[in-house]
Amino acid sequence: MDAHEKLIVTSLSKHATEAPSDADLLAAVHHRLHRRRTGRTIGAAVLACAVVATAITATHSLTTDLRTDPEVARPAAPDAGWRWESYKTVQVQVPQEWAQYVSGPAPCTWIEGPGSGSIKPVIGRFNSWLGPSSYVCEDAVRPVNVRQQYLWFNDVQAPGIKQYDAGWTEETRLVGGVKLSVLTQDDALRKRILDSARPITGTDYYGCSPTDSGPRGSGVDPGDRIGSASICEYWQNTLVAGSVLDGDRATKLAQRLTTAPTGPPPAKWAEGCSDPDQRTFVVTLNGRTKSYPVRITYALCYVDGTFWFPVDDGATQRHTDSVTLDLIRQGTHNQHQPSDLFDPAGPLTPTPR
Repeated sequence: MDAHEKLIVTSLSKHATEAPSDADLLAAVHHRLHRRRTGRTIGAAVLACAVVATAITATHSLTTDLRTDPEVARPAAPDAGWRWESYKTVQVQVPQEWAQYVSGPAPCTWIEGPGSGSIKPVIGRFNSWLGPSSYVCEDAVRPVNVRQQYLWFNDVQAPGIKQYDAGWTEETRLVGGVKLSVLTQDDALRKRILDSARPITGTDYYGCSPTDSGPRGSGVDPGDRIGSASICEYWQNTLVAGSVLDGDRATKLAQRLTTAPTGPPPAKWAEGCSDPDQRTFVVTLNGRTKSYPVRITYALCYVDGTFWFPVDDGATQRHTDSVTLDLIRQGTHNQHQPSDLFDPAGPLTPTPR
């Protein structure tokens, strides 16, 4: 453990009795420290079952709430029962019910639904914070009795088609510089998903650009009624995922962002911060006649029993707490990372895929 990690752990321990109920954020700190301590591999011996993440509803009915610059065309609304998923420089349609999210290498990290027989499709992202040299998987596919359909972004296998037992097929294509892998027994479904993939030119369906250029707004009109909020998540300025909130959740998010305390987090915030400026969210609040981009830095700043996050709408700097982040970190933005939780049994040599 380096000095920075000790500082974070000391800060967390000091305020343990005041700790918020947001166990997910506390776990995120410990997971991140755990990940830093050493390079790890992950294989069949360390497969993890995880909690089902809550999905965000993003249907074609929200099209009118997703305004954009007329010079930057976004893709059309997805077909009924489908939605857009984005990653880095590519976007692809997936069935709406594919609503579980995981971060790690396929197929050695997965999510299982509650109860027996509830093995559901997975959308996975081999995210940049994991690092391909630190995580490898020795299995090409999970056993057929626990096998899941999936769309996986940016995994390690090469483009092509692989046939497995019991009629399962995995196809990987390179689109927009990103590998997309689909594993399923349904050839028509596999083709439908992969054929929908498009490079992101300008912005994706949710208004997210492939890179985060920082605050672009000039403040939020507090009198405007917010009908929806587009969310773009970035890691080191590279797009991780996009989504949209509507209804009461969008209204509540707008209220919390526009009424949060002004100024940066408390003066001593740096004592309890981890990975500043690595993960950011650009939230575009869509009003009746105008949209307002707001940038939130997910810095994991833990001070006096509260997590604080810097907020910038281009005109005013604020800081908000984990209650606000809970409104954002749902569905695709709440990827469970089982590879953070386990030490490997030992060095593994991955099977060529």
